[in-house]
Amino acid sequence: MTVIERRLNVPTLQNVTLPDRKSAQGFSRGVLTMVQCGECGFVWNAAFDPQRISYDAGYNNDVSASAFYQAHLRAMADRILAAVPSEQDIHYVEIGCGEGDFLRLLHERSKGRVKSAVGFDPSCTTPTPLPDGVTIHRCFFTPDEVSKIPPEANVICSRHTIEHVSDVQGFAANLAAAMAPGRHLFVETPDVDWILHHGAFQDFFYEHCALYNPPSIRRLLSMHGLQASVSPVYDDQYMWVEAGLKSAAATAVEAEDGRAPEEAVLGEQYLYQRNALLDRWAEFLIGRHEVGGVAIWGAASKGVTFALLMNSRAANLIDFGIDLNPAKQGCFMPVSATPIVDPATAMAQGVATIVIMNPNYEAEIRAQIDQMGWQAEVAVLSEAEVSSAAFDLVTTAKTVSQNAS
Repeated sequence: MTVIERRLNVPTLQNVTLPDRKSAQGFSRGVLTMVQCGECGFVWNAAFDPQRISYDAGYNNDVSASAFYQAHLRAMADRILAAVPSEQDIHYVEIGCGEGDFLRLLHERSKGRVKSAVGFDPSCTTPTPLPDGVTIHRCFFTPDEVSKIPPEANVICSRHTIEHVSDVQGFAANLAAAMAPGRHLFVETPDVDWILHHGAFQDFFYEHCALYNPPSIRRLLSMHGLQASVSPVYDDQYMWVEAGLKSAAATAVEAEDGRAPEEAVLGEQYLYQRNALLDRWAEFLIGRHEVGGVAIWGAASKGVTFALLMNSRAANLIDFGIDLNPAKQGCFMPVSATPIVDPATAMAQGVATIVIMNPNYEAEIRAQIDQMGWQAEVAVLSEAEVSSAAFDLVTTAKTVSQNAS
């Protein structure tokens, strides 16, 4: 095992809305000790304490304002619909359904094929009426909840939930208990190999206590009688897992789940490059702060981590976090207490440099900035490629002036 990341005093939740600086600065903190298994590549927080986590009404990770993300959601919904023969009705179950947004989208795109849907999520507070045949249980999915799955259910889905669960074996056992012959299981979760390969230090945070790569997610599900295939989605940042009950001929752990030699050193590569990347970004922001305000675009998980790390290296490097989610605007990021504003407010406050937190949203953000006539310099918190053989760091983060000819 290799310890690949250590941090103290990190917020225990990223996607929370805090109304003032005092509550933001005093928000619950924990310790991050990310450890990687040298055999399968699984990464987990050895210092994680589930008692410090509470997914309640204050939790908000809505990114529905992004056209890029909406296109991703539609693509994933269509994958589910295509996996079930067109002549069959769909009876859907979603574990970790949030406010039910994906559930509603699937229901809408099915054109009547989704006859019933059941969701499980303790953070769900949606006041919006649910479609006919849809029920959301405001609770965690435990063994006691398995009985709430209708016998006719033929699709089980869990998107961006498994990485929040420290009881890895218990959650996988619950997924397996929800399965039956003919049922399809779909899981979406970040790919930790992508994080390590690209030096994405901003993607390690307390909520994500268990991070997988293709070999480790296949191995975990195989241990519980499920056979899975894995494909990259969301510009390779996420994995899309499709699984079913394992056939009698399948082995306990598929042979291809052994890690390739070039993958086995990703943890060491990340450890090597992390400080260099943090230094480069701090140096860049110090220089830009001399000519105007600095804001990050994206006040969700990546942004909360980036603001905290940068402001711990030099005071007030990040003036604002920009977010299109109205529920976050006017609030503050946990621990760093960075104020969250809408784009127009940031522009009015004289922000001259914007750092985009996720390169997937670069095109739509640049289009909005251009439409506003905002003459700001834009930097993208993007990938740092590393040579597997020599640990040579090549930074692909680039800055482009909006008013350059």
